[in-house]
Formats: sequence, structure tokens, C-alpha cells
Amino acid sequence: KPAREMGASLVSLNCCYCNGNAALWDEAALGRKSVILVHGMASCALQTKEDQSTYHGHGCALPCSNAMGWDLTWLSIEEVVTGAQRCRNILELRNVMGVRKDGTPVLSTGNLEGVSVRPYPGLEGIARLNPGELIEVPVWLPLIEAMAPVYRLTPGSYDWRRWGDVVYMEECVEALRVKVEHEHRLTGRPVAIFGHSMGTSLVTYSLSMLGTEWTRVHVSEIALVAPASVGSPKQVSAYAHNPASILVGLADGMSLPDPVEDFVRTCAITAPSTASLLPMRVGVVSCFPADHVFVKTPSRSYMIDDMGHYVQDLQQRLPAGRVPTAKFWPMIQEEFHKIKAPAVPTHIFYGSEHATVSQVTFRSDDLLATPEVSATAPGDLTVTAASIEALAASWAKQGRAPVHLHMGPRNKDCQEHLGMLKSEWFCRHALAVIEPGPPGCNGHCAH
Repeated sequence: KPAREMGASLVSLNCCYCNGNAALWDEAALGRKSVILVHGMASCALQTKEDQSTYHGHGCALPCSNAMGWDLTWLSIEEVVTGAQRCRNILELRNVMGVRKDGTPVLSTGNLEGVSVRPYPGLEGIARLNPGELIEVPVWLPLIEAMAPVYRLTPGSYDWRRWGDVVYMEECVEALRVKVEHEHRLTGRPVAIFGHSMGTSLVTYSLSMLGTEWTRVHVSEIALVAPASVGSPKQVSAYAHNPASILVGLADGMSLPDPVEDFVRTCAITAPSTASLLPMRVGVVSCFPADHVFVKTPSRSYMIDDMGHYVQDLQQRLPAGRVPTAKFWPMIQEEFHKIKAPAVPTHIFYGSEHATVSQVTFRSDDLLATPEVSATAPGDLTVTAASIEALAASWAKQGRAPVHLHMGPRNKDCQEHLGMLKSEWFCRHALAVIEPGPPGCNGHCAH
């Protein structure tokens, strides 16, 4: 059944174990204007490859799960079933020393010894989380189907685990620059960029680093869908305690069994991207009231400017190795302070129909047990509506470019963080916000 007809459904059933969308990818390669699609956390398929000469084993797996070349790992249902432990372990990151573009040595991340990881190539890697498998997990597929008859589509894929590693962030900026300039040369027109969730941070940070003049020459508009650049209050819990429940998008108040959380957390906590989703200022903008309490304990409260202390307290009080990304936090905060209001028209799509975590409470100062949700606010189950509205208002006030807010119909699927991206409403409106093509060129035109 086509994913477009399934709305916000999590999975779809393919008729065969193969890539049956060759015609769609061909169609999406045409078009006079290019649109770059930038995914969020955990919403791009990842492939892994092991160097057999240095391979020492990364966990239990059935023989049928072994692969000599690039192997679909995130999020392969087959891999989860036949080699769950290896699937988790092989995606772990380790802290290493790296060098910034200016030669400054800084803390960075690397894969495990003998392991290579890359985003699944092409649109296939963002259309579904497990391209080619029988039971598929669609993500960007409905939007790709809606836009392919009109625009040239290309993914802005990246290793979402490593966003927040400043060395890798610089690589992402350069990769986006190269892609945008290529598409601009190919079509002769500025490109549109769509970002979802954490991908909105990559988009706005990259454009800020590339500068106003470059942006206005090469980019016509950007669309930020459920932007997580403002930070997600629920991440204060997911960061070191229950990342699995957050990753699979469980409704507030629901949780996975502790053994499942423990299993997933071993890998998830090594990704600096988890720290990049904590509430923080975006450039000069504080998207939350200064006195809003995100975390309460018996002895203190943590507000927007206390997130650094919160990360430090987690590192000091939780078992050794539980918060391996703590040292990335100051660098992430410094880089996010460089984000400026976009220099081109900006469309923000968001939701407000779901009770979304806005505060959690620990029963003990030792911070060991998973905190309880103690307050909620209207939002999309991940990001609060008020924080997005505050960001949009500040950007509009700065006057660098028009900022437009778009809220979907009061249908909970249309207003959920990931469901919004796959909704029929969003697919229609995404086409409407892009700068129209030349007269007589609403469909495909020769390059």
C-alpha cells in the first residue's frame, strides 16, 4: 500500500524484497528547480562495513546477518532480528581527538576500530529507514512522491549520530555548500532547502556559517519542519536515561521496559547529537522563558542557562561512562550561538495538538532513576509550540527575511513530530511554499 495513503502509519508492506521505486528516483532526478531534503536524528538509513582484517567481533549475530560489503544496519528489521547486539554495538561511537579547519585540536568522535559507517546513498536512504526490506518504515517517501513530478530532489544526508561533534559539523557545512552550488550550477536557479527536526539545526547553522551574501545567491527559501533547533525539553530525560522511548516516538507517559532502554542506551549515549537536542539558546534567541524549569530535583531546579550544570551533574553522579558526550556540550552551545536569523524567506511548520513534555522531576538528587514527567505544554510530542513561535517572532523582528508560520489542521497525525512530515496536508503545503518556476515550467524541463 503506498505510504502516502497510510498517513502517519509507522510501517508499510512492500510487494517484494527489492527496490520497487526506480521510476520514482528517475522522476525525482528531473525538474528545473532543485530541492534539498535534510533529515533529522535517526531518520536516515545507515550502512556499516567491517574491516575483516581487524574485525574482533561486535556482538552476537546469526550467520545470515553477516555481510562482507556495505550492510544496511539502521534501521534494518532483518538486522535487528538476526543480530540485535551487533546492530547496536557497531553503531557506537568513541571519543577521539580531531582538528578543526583552523587547525585547533578538539574532542571529536570516531567509529569503532575496523568499522565504517555512512548514510545510505541517494533518496532511498531517507525515503525509508530500511530500503528494500519487505516491511518498510517510510519517512520522507510521501513528500518525495508529491514533489518528484515537479522538482529535482536530492538528499542532504549525513551521519546523524555525529551532529554536535564540531569537527563533523564543519564537514557538514562544506558538504552542503558543495551540494547547493552543484545544484545551482546544474539548474541555473537558487535551490530550496527543507529540513526536519534536528536537520533544521544543520540547515540554519550551515547557512549562518556560509554567510548572507552566499545564501541569497544560492538559496531561494528554506522550510523548517518541526524544528528541533530550539531544543526538546523531553531530551533532558532521553539524554542519559531513556533514549529508546524517545527514538521510537512513544507518547508522553509511555515507556519501554527497562531492559530495552538499557540495551539501546549503551549505543545512543555515545552520539553527540543527543546533546545537541537539549534546550539551549539559538543564536541570540532564548526560545523559553528564563525562569522556565526543565528539570527539578529535591534540592534544585535547572533552567535554560543551567543546562551545562545539568550535564555536569549527570556526569558526576551517574556511573562512569554513562555520559560520554558531556565534554561536547560547551562546544555545541558555542556553535549554536553562531546561528543567525535566516537571510532568505523561511517557512516553519509546527504542531500544538499534543501534550508535550516541558518539565521532568527526579525523586532523588542522585539522578540515577529515570525522571518522571511533571509538566506538559502544547506541542508535537517532541518540541513545544511556544518555543517555535518565540523563535519565529524573534527572527521576524530582526527583519533579515520574511518568516512564515504554518500549523496543520487539528488532526493529531498532522501535528505529531514525525507524522507531520508524512501527512497529506504537509505534502500539499510544501509544494505551495516553494518559489514558483518560470512560466510554462511547472513540471519537468530540460536542464
